[in-house]
Amino acid sequence: MLSFAMGILHTLIQKYKDAKQKSLNKEEFRQLLLNAVNDGKVTKEELEELDRKKIEFGLTDVDINEMRVNSYAKAFTAIKADKQVTKEEEQELEKIQKYLGIADGEIQSDKKELARLRLLYEIQQGNIPTVAATNLVMQKDEKAYWSEPAILAEEKVINRSYVGGSRGVSLRVMKGVSYRIGSYRGHVINETGVVAVSNGALIVTSKRFIFQGDKKSFAVKLDKILNIQIFTNGIHFSESNRSKPRLIKFVEEGNNHIIAAILTYAINHYNN
Repeated sequence: MLSFAMGILHTLIQKYKDAKQKSLNKEEFRQLLLNAVNDGKVTKEELEELDRKKIEFGLTDVDINEMRVNSYAKAFTAIKADKQVTKEEEQELEKIQKYLGIADGEIQSDKKELARLRLLYEIQQGNIPTVAATNLVMQKDEKAYWSEPAILAEEKVINRSYVGGSRGVSLRVMKGVSYRIGSYRGHVINETGVVAVSNGALIVTSKRFIFQGDKKSFAVKLDKILNIQIFTNGIHFSESNRSKPRLIKFVEEGNNHIIAAILTYAINHYNN
C-alpha cells in the first residue's frame, strides 16, 4: 500500500517537473523567436535554428500558438519605425507570417497599416496611384489620384441669446408689478459651432481639389489653394478667391499622410 502511494507521489512529482521544464522551454523558444524577428526579417539560418529548437523541446504548433501574433507584431514594429515600408520589407514580413502560420484575419489591423505604409513609400518615390472618379466630369489630361470618404463642415450659428441691462428708477405700482423709468440696453449673442452640411468624398486630381457631396459640392484649382492644414481627421484650407476657409472631415482616420503626400505631389506638379 505504501509503495503504491509512493508511486503515485513520484508520478505527480515527475509530471510537475515535466510541466515546469516545458514552460521553461517555451519561454526560451519565445525569446529565440523574438530575437530572430527583432530586426523585421529572418535569415535561413535563424529559421533552421528555430526548427531545431522546436523539435528539441518537443513543442507543437499549439504550444507556440500564443506567441505567433506577438512575434509578427514585433517584426512589423521594427520595419515601420521609419514610417515607410519597401517592397523588400513587405516580402520579409510575408515570410515571417508564413513561417508562423498566421492567417490575414489574425493580423487584420497590421495588414491594413502595412498597405498604407507601402502606398506611402511608393508615392514618395513618385509612383502616384490613380482611381476611378464616378460622376465627375474630368478636364483635359486630368487624372484622379485619390478619393476619400469625407464630410463637408461649416461654421454656423447654433444658438442665439439676448443679454443686456437697464438704467433708471423702479417704481412699484402693485404687488408683483413695477414700473421702470429709464432705458434698456442689450445685444444678441450668437453661439457658433462647426456642423456637417454634406456627406460625400474628397477627390484629389492632377488639377483640382474637389468635394463631391450629396448636398454641397465644390472644386478648387490647385494653384488657388492657400494655407492648407492636414490633420489626422480632416483638412482645413483657404482659397485665394474666397474669404471663409473650408473644413473637410474624414469619415475614417488613417489616410492623412497619404492624402498629404498625394496633394503635395499634385500641387508641385500642377500644370494649368
